[in-house]
Parts: sequence; structure tokens; C-alpha cells
Amino acid sequence: MKKYFDTFLLFGSLALLIIWVDQFIYKGVGLKDSYFFLMFALSGFLFYLYRKGQSKMKEQDKEEPKKKSLESRVKADFGKKKAKK
Repeated sequence: MKKYFDTFLLFGSLALLIIWVDQFIYKGVGLKDSYFFLMFALSGFLFYLYRKGQSKMKEQDKEEPKKKSLESRVKADFGKKKAKK
């Protein structure tokens, strides 16, 4: 469900940007009349990037305990090998 929302957010922002380009450049509508399309497109895209960064940080937090446990096992195994010699 989270991926669907992110996808809709990204493509919705892209659609608003396309609408702004159509209004401002091709139809000659003034900037003050089409400004909200541009702002909603940019804010949607920035919100998408924020959510993407938050999900990556959560994934890294989940992976860190695995790395720490692996490092501790390697250190423990290394210490045991030294004791045998």
C-alpha cells in the first residue's frame, strides 16, 4: 500500500508539472493564474523524496543489528583461534 501511495504521489506531481507547462508556456496563461500547479507539483515531488529517504533510513536501521551481530561473531571467532594457538 505504501508503494502505491508513493507511485501516485510521484506521477501526480509529474501530471501537475505537465499541466503547468501546458498552461504557462503553450496557452499563455499568466504565472499568477497557474502558479499553484507549479507549487503543488514541486511540493508533491519533495514530499515523495522525503518519504523515500525515510524508508531508506528505516531499512538501514533494520540492517545495522545484522551487521553488528556478524561483526561480533567474527571477532569472537578470531579471538578463539588465537587462544588455540
